[in-house]
Amino acid sequence: MNTMMKKILAASGLAAAITAVSLMSSPASTAAFTTIGGSLGTGQRDFRVFNNFGNSGANNNNNTHVNFPGEVGATMSIWKASIEWASVPWAGNGQGDGAGSNSNLGDGGANFDVHFQGEHTASGGNNGNVHSETSNGGTCGGGVLAYMQGPISDGWTIRYCPDWSWQDGPGSVSGVDIQGVACHEFGHALGLGHTNSSGATMLPSISGSGVSARSIASDDIAGVQSIYGTISSTKPQITGLSGTFDIGSTLTITGSNFSGSGNEVWFTDINQDGGAVQVNNVSSSSGGTVMSVTIPSGVMDGTVMVQKNASGHSSMSDAWPIDIGSGGGPTPPNLGAVTPAAGPEAGWTEVSITGSGLDGTTAVKFGGVDALSFDVVSATLIEAVTPPGTLFQSVNLDVTNPQGTGTLTSAFFYNFNPAVDITTVSPSSGDVAGGLQVTISGPSVLTVTDVTFGGVSGTGLNQINAETLRVFTPAGTAGAVDVAANGATSDVISGGFTYTNSGAFTKIEPGLAGSLGIPDFSGSGDLSAGGSGFTLLCNSAFPNAPGLLFVSLSQGNVPFKGGSIYAFPFVLTVNTTASFFGTVVLPGQIPAGTPSGIDLVLQLAFSDSGAVQNVSLSNGLKLSIP
Repeated sequence: MNTMMKKILAASGLAAAITAVSLMSSPASTAAFTTIGGSLGTGQRDFRVFNNFGNSGANNNNNTHVNFPGEVGATMSIWKASIEWASVPWAGNGQGDGAGSNSNLGDGGANFDVHFQGEHTASGGNNGNVHSETSNGGTCGGGVLAYMQGPISDGWTIRYCPDWSWQDGPGSVSGVDIQGVACHEFGHALGLGHTNSSGATMLPSISGSGVSARSIASDDIAGVQSIYGTISSTKPQITGLSGTFDIGSTLTITGSNFSGSGNEVWFTDINQDGGAVQVNNVSSSSGGTVMSVTIPSGVMDGTVMVQKNASGHSSMSDAWPIDIGSGGGPTPPNLGAVTPAAGPEAGWTEVSITGSGLDGTTAVKFGGVDALSFDVVSATLIEAVTPPGTLFQSVNLDVTNPQGTGTLTSAFFYNFNPAVDITTVSPSSGDVAGGLQVTISGPSVLTVTDVTFGGVSGTGLNQINAETLRVFTPAGTAGAVDVAANGATSDVISGGFTYTNSGAFTKIEPGLAGSLGIPDFSGSGDLSAGGSGFTLLCNSAFPNAPGLLFVSLSQGNVPFKGGSIYAFPFVLTVNTTASFFGTVVLPGQIPAGTPSGIDLVLQLAFSDSGAVQNVSLSNGLKLSIP
């Protein structure tokens, strides 16, 4: 990944420091995925980790997890990051993340799954499918955290720059989160470029420590599905392992869509320096839902994966964790207690479930209703969140794994809901255009169905837990407004949110197409004088093409190379270069003291042999300073 540094200096004293990077340690802008060409074939589904991280914080996590047998520290973090792109929830329950906006792992929904092949003894060259810290700096510098080397069709490598305080979680981190950065970089290995879609893992820079990048968003999901296809109804799927997990013993694999004969079963190679150990020509029974296979020698803790008797992306199953040498497989759950044993009828009570045989759990139900979420902490402990129930009703608890269901009768009692009580809005200010996601919190947000800002309802209301919900602000006018949470009861924070005017970005069309279409030039952020700053983003330029940024204080329309220059007359021109992915990212800030009401008009031109006269032009972009 290359780092470019560019500055814009406007003639009237207006200044903005603008930096374009590949993956930086500061937030970036927010609209659609890009691809870099190619995809990982079925012979490229493996990955390894060379755990040479020099920073002590990279391997602080020594807590084992049933879904990641045999691994802790940075290796487990990278394993988690990789399987976030998997086709279905990891190990049937998606548990093990510990942080992020979505705590479940395995959100890709595409015909893609990855096979863990353990820790490697070296960096693996440029195509060994290995994660490692670079020892010589590589292309590090200028804020770059990590980079992927390809081409992906022949393998890849991901290098982590050594000058950062890498941390392995599993919860919040104060340095740079290995899992979040690894999730981003593995997206590149899958064939994705950068995006400017808000909240996406494939943004060109991270927010804060990068923990939020652990969970891929809808734009990332659309991107991986565009490369590998939306998960096929014929793709094989593993739903559980049973039997004895010792070498030489019989392993039973349950699932769906296995071929009647000719299946391949993949295990993690104990040598850790090549592909999987494969057992070939395995037959299935019960309509392609059950396979029995002898666990071969030379394998270790890791994953089991099936390729049915077919080819292509949809021929590969999801991967399933296996603890080799652990003796017998999972047993049906034996439930002990639920703590606390009572909570509000609206649900959202966080409870601990104790017992035995809880590893491998695929479902937790209260009164026949799925828990809102659950995390298998160990074979003896599950953390779960209760669903809504019926007032004054005691309900059974059911916990299920592939071997059966354990039931605890009258395990949880539903009582009264507390009154709505909110105390905090964060952030407490935002643009008059609305569309800002804010967090509303307090002692109780149970039963809340509507949040208003100055009497106008927000959108996209999402309850996070019993004390927290998120909502997008509606449009408003400058000034403070009351924030009200309304449900069975209501509560108001007087003057809880302040609308500000942070300026506007206006596109001026059309541009002039090049080899990849018309370069799309957009902006987002704060254009107010002395504000928090803004980001400009251009997509679909020719990769690595030299470019020129035109800056004007007025809007013109002058013919140029078959198109129009809107940023005219020029007060400034700045040389720039598109990235390998055909993008330019330009963060900046309007200096304090800049007069309000000023407009800046910008436009980008790129060298492009596929354009009408070897030049492509972006649309114009007007920046209106409030």
